[in-house]
Amino acid sequence: MLQRQAAPLREQAVKVLRDRIVRGELRAGERLKERILVEDLQVSRTVVREALRQLESERLIRIEPQVGPLVAELSADQARQLYEVRAALEATAARLAASNRTDAELRELQARLDEIETHLTPLDEILTAKRAFYAALIRASHNEIIGEQLDGVQARISQLRRVTLARPDRGPSMISELRAVVDAIAAQDGARAFAASVEHVMAASVIAIEYLAKTVEAP
Repeated sequence: MLQRQAAPLREQAVKVLRDRIVRGELRAGERLKERILVEDLQVSRTVVREALRQLESERLIRIEPQVGPLVAELSADQARQLYEVRAALEATAARLAASNRTDAELRELQARLDEIETHLTPLDEILTAKRAFYAALIRASHNEIIGEQLDGVQARISQLRRVTLARPDRGPSMISELRAVVDAIAAQDGARAFAASVEHVMAASVIAIEYLAKTVEAP
């Protein structure tokens, strides 16, 4: 049930549904029934419809004629484009962090990376630790706009991140890649931080795109 004294109900409903999509509780292609959402969130049908329109504008859901709202699915080509944008944003944040970070922000970034290394299972803990790492990276970059844009991209590929991180060999590789990013930031080497970030994101993209090519676009 949503809190009626906090943020407007529509904003709360959007956040709840967005979080469920990001966490994988609502799966790609899953139908969202208004009646069930009204009962679950205990809000009016109008609030639910407004929330769904907002999520549609964020491209997290799509409205199918004669069917209704569905959690959006990605094609391999859409995923490729999103990972390219993610790489550009994360790499720019890393480059800026190399120049702008304080000693305290560097220590926080290193601590968040250590947390990822100690939370390689279960999957939800990896994702939580990675979100904390990226939040620290954005703070160190001193560019909130990059963070806002990155949040939108991360939300759209959230379920693919579960696919990539579920690979048994992905954990150690990911740690090595992120360690290279943090080491470059520590050395205040913006070019190296940028390149290491791109390498990290594109390594994940290869796994995600291969998965989609086999499952989404297979005849």
